Amino acid sequence: MPKVPKGLIALGVILAVIVLLVLISNPFVVVPSGYVGVKLTLGKASTEELRPGLHLIIPFIQRVEKMSVRTHSYDLTGSNSINALSKDGLTINVELTTLYKIQPDKAAEIYIEYGPWYEDRIIKPVIRSAVRDVIATLDSAQVYQERSLIQQRIAQQVRSELEKRFILLDEILIRDIKLPRKVVEAIEQKRRALEEAQRMKFLVEKEKLEAERKKIEAKGIAEANRIIAGSLTKEYLMWKFLENIKAYAESGNNTIILIPYDTNMTPIIQLPEMKGRK
Repeated sequence: MPKVPKGLIALGVILAVIVLLVLISNPFVVVPSGYVGVKLTLGKASTEELRPGLHLIIPFIQRVEKMSVRTHSYDLTGSNSINALSKDGLTINVELTTLYKIQPDKAAEIYIEYGPWYEDRIIKPVIRSAVRDVIATLDSAQVYQERSLIQQRIAQQVRSELEKRFILLDEILIRDIKLPRKVVEAIEQKRRALEEAQRMKFLVEKEKLEAERKKIEAKGIAEANRIIAGSLTKEYLMWKFLENIKAYAESGNNTIILIPYDTNMTPIIQLPEMKGRK
């Protein structure tokens, strides 16, 4: 049997050790669904993202930074809440939540530019700037009453700025807006006074309409009486009287009714003097 050179044996041992180290160090990386991978070779990021799935890397030389492309929420509340000055110089405290996600095909560029701390380096300053810009255009009363308008304007500005940095805004949700207590009390007092003024205005208008209704009603009654009075003749009253006597006679009513009459058998009713009647 031929003798194997020592150099060849040493080379085989070295290769075996390398293979063993490679297997132990796990050269395979799995990028899960909802993520993309950014491959780093000796610390330098590749501009081509790794899609979800199994990928082969060189151990000790390469590694993969996994970045989520799902919707994230970023809170600016409590000690991280935003203080802004209103148009009339009052300090307004705003707490909000931002819903966003990164563009999957731009994850490498985001990592290269901002690293894994892009929330603090991009989203936080953009939101703070937008909140302060919007609040500065409104006085304290508007800030107190126009919450939906503030949320809409902040979202418009934030969306525009984040898109430049490959981040997509889903929604801005304002959780709380705090004004100085005295300002809130003054606004509430003014609101109650306005509501009372509106109520009094409604009551006055209602009384005016009621008075006008009664005036029209009285005018209608007066006109009806004038027409009726013009049609009441002695002949009509006698006919009506006889009709009533006949109705009583045919009914089962045995009550005796005394009706005042003069000697001409005319009911004693004062008829108004009609102009032109003789």
